[in-house]
Amino acid sequence: MGYLVLANWIRYFMVDIFTHFGVAVHQASIRTMVAHFIKGGAVSTPSVLLTCFLDLIRWTLLWGGVVHFKVGVWRICGYRIDPYFDRPWLSTNLVTLWTRFFFHYREFLVRAFYFPVFFCCFKRHPNVRIIVATMAAAGFGNMVWGHLVEEMYYEGMLFANFGHVLKTWPYYILLGGGIAASQLYLRRRKRKRKPWTRGPRIIGDVIAAYCTLQFYAIIHIFLRFTEESTIWDHFRLFLIGFGIHL
Repeated sequence: MGYLVLANWIRYFMVDIFTHFGVAVHQASIRTMVAHFIKGGAVSTPSVLLTCFLDLIRWTLLWGGVVHFKVGVWRICGYRIDPYFDRPWLSTNLVTLWTRFFFHYREFLVRAFYFPVFFCCFKRHPNVRIIVATMAAAGFGNMVWGHLVEEMYYEGMLFANFGHVLKTWPYYILLGGGIAASQLYLRRRKRKRKPWTRGPRIIGDVIAAYCTLQFYAIIHIFLRFTEESTIWDHFRLFLIGFGIHL
């Protein structure tokens, strides 16, 4: 209830802070930033990074409030329901974020897409196996089952709506590829320390958490199309987030 009540207040409070320091964050809305950019407005790297990050905070507060409320109601009724969000802001890599974000939805994608591919394909090539299975779940399954079905349900069975979802393909490639790369890195790395353990190295956890969340936030540029924007416009805006102006 706190998230639902305070979400917009927190959003506009953060918007006012960055606006005061001269950084345009476009009301913490990626779609508003895209509309401003395609109309010829100037957009800086800090503006892209902060707008995407604040939009992720805005969305998480609103959606987190709804799903936490539903989980709470089920628990009051006596059901042992796992939380939908499990402290995603503590994630220090994309694998952990994928585990903590959308728990029930991720469980479905893992069982319906990841496991069938993982246990049937490329058994002699573990790295390829991980990459393909991850792309099947976080990429293909996420797009088809999560976003395409939702788009058709809310907007209608129209070819234009089908094309609208397909146009967002870079998001799923980047998300699936990022998670797969994180899996391969963690597979080779020997864990000697648990994240968020007290000590001077906790600074590294803070940096890793920020980079993880910032990457997840910035790829949402490819989900926020306007009627006038093209994929190339979104690629240019995405690259500006990395300091590359085309």
